[in-house]
Amino acid sequence: MTEATPDVHVFKTNISLDHDVKKISPVLGEESRIKKWSVDVEDVDNVLRVEAHRIASIEIISLVRQCGYHCEELTD
Repeated sequence: MTEATPDVHVFKTNISLDHDVKKISPVLGEESRIKKWSVDVEDVDNVLRVEAHRIASIEIISLVRQCGYHCEELTD
């Protein structure tokens, strides 16, 4: 049986340094529904991209905010 294609969530954050990425890493890594994530610290919006199964954007925002960072969903 093949696993369904993950949903992709994209957020604007204030995660701007490698240190910040390391700070959120354990929190996002422990969430089993998150399959893959990355932060583009070179982008003006410090874009967080999350590939996940059955998790709402608001739940991801909550995880990032628990770490002390701003996070808001980017829409098309």
